[in-house]
Formats: sequence, structure tokens, C-alpha cells
Amino acid sequence: MVAPLLVFPEIDLGAARLFFDPIGHGFPFRSHPLGEFARKTVPVILFALAALVALAGLAAALRKRDVAGISPRMAAFVVASLALGPGLVVNTILKDHWGRARPSTIAEFTPPAQQASAFHYTLPLMPSDQCQDNCSFPSGHAALGFWTLSFALLAPPRRRRKAVTAALGFGLLMGLVRMAQGGHFLSDVAFSGIIVVGLTLWLHRTIVDRSMKNYS
Repeated sequence: MVAPLLVFPEIDLGAARLFFDPIGHGFPFRSHPLGEFARKTVPVILFALAALVALAGLAAALRKRDVAGISPRMAAFVVASLALGPGLVVNTILKDHWGRARPSTIAEFTPPAQQASAFHYTLPLMPSDQCQDNCSFPSGHAALGFWTLSFALLAPPRRRRKAVTAALGFGLLMGLVRMAQGGHFLSDVAFSGIIVVGLTLWLHRTIVDRSMKNYS
């Protein structure tokens, strides 16, 4: 499904162009209040939620019973999925070292007078020197959105399918907002989803499913 993104730059550039204003030479949604809310406020809310889950898990461990329906293992799973996916792999290892320029900084989306000094588009899996840190690949905000899958996987079985769909949709929405702001390419969002969803499913199987099997 993501294979075309690896070899056809036109897909990334075409998707970014949907949000680009060729007359104003910019991304109009970049400073929109809703976009800024998603960029600045939503991460704070999600981090606060993770902190509450961690505190509930700690209290559950001390009391030796679930707190607000959260067990120590559930809390460990939620916090570990945040730390490993969005935290370590996406933001620390990849974003700070991959060197991929953001859409708003490449020649295709800068004013003519600035194009000579603008950065260049690079394919998603190609390390580059077009950015020093906090770069485009992959999307940190989309990663946070996809991380909510950890909560969805803890939902009651009859509601889990809808919860998972909502979590994946939220991740896509966060990625779409950042694309509209010129902050990320479509492939940045796609690989954030692959990384975070994959790691979250693995941690759920390792931490939560295994404990349930041992309990049974």
C-alpha cells in the first residue's frame, strides 16, 4: 500500500500541493487556529492523559487492585507504547537524524526569489542532509494520534472495533492537519502509522495478552 510512496515523488508532492496556495506561495492553514490547536494543544492533552494513566497504574500497584478500571499492566502498556513509538523511534531516532526537509521548506513550495536557497525533496526512506533536527520524517503529531490505539485496544471487546477505527482515524486526522500546514508529506504520516501501530500491537501482545493468558 505504501510502496508507491517509496519511488514516486509525485504522490507526496501532489498531496502537498492540494494545500498549497501558488499565489501566496504558502500553506494558508499553517497559522489557522484549528491547525495551531492540533499542533500545540492536542499533544499537551495526550501527554496529560498518559500521565493520569501512569498515576492510576501506580496507585493500582500500591493498592493491589485496579483503579478506574486500569491495572498496572494496562498502564505499563499505554506508557510504554508512547515512550517507544512516538517518543524513541519517531521523534528521537528518526526525526532528529533522518534529515528530510519539510514541504514548506523545499523549492517546490517556496517563493521564486527563495528557491535557489531552498531545500530539496527526498524520498521517505532515503536519509538526507536537508534538515538538521526535528525534521519531516516521520510525523510526530500523527504518531501521537496513532498512539491512541493503545487505549482502543483496552476497550471492551464489543466496543473495540469502533474504538480502533476511531483511533486510526484520529491519527490520520492529525497527519492531515500537519500536511495542510506544510509540515509533513503524506509518506511521513503513512510511516508514522506503520511504526506506531506496529509497535503498539506488539507491546499489547507482549504485555497485556500474555498476562491474560497467564492469568487464565
